[in-house]
Amino acid sequence: MGSSGAGGKRISPVSDEDLLRTIGEDLRSLYADIIRQPLPPKIEAALARIDRVNSQGNNLRRPAAHWAGTSLGL
Repeated sequence: MGSSGAGGKRISPVSDEDLLRTIGEDLRSLYADIIRQPLPPKIEAALARIDRVNSQGNNLRRPAAHWAGTSLGL
C-alpha cells in the first residue's frame, strides 16, 4: 500500500509544499480547459436574454413584477 516508517506513519517522497504546488497546477490546468469550453446553448440564450433586459434599462431590483410573465426557456 505504500511505505511505512517508524510509528506507522507514511513516508512521502515529496514535501507537502511540492504536493500542494502540483495539486494547484493540476487544478489550474483543469479549470482552464473547462473555461475554454463553449457555453451550452440554453445557458447562452438565457444570458443573452438577461443582457437584453439589462440593456433596456429595466429595474431588476423588483424582479417579481418583471420576471413573473417572462420565461427563461430553460
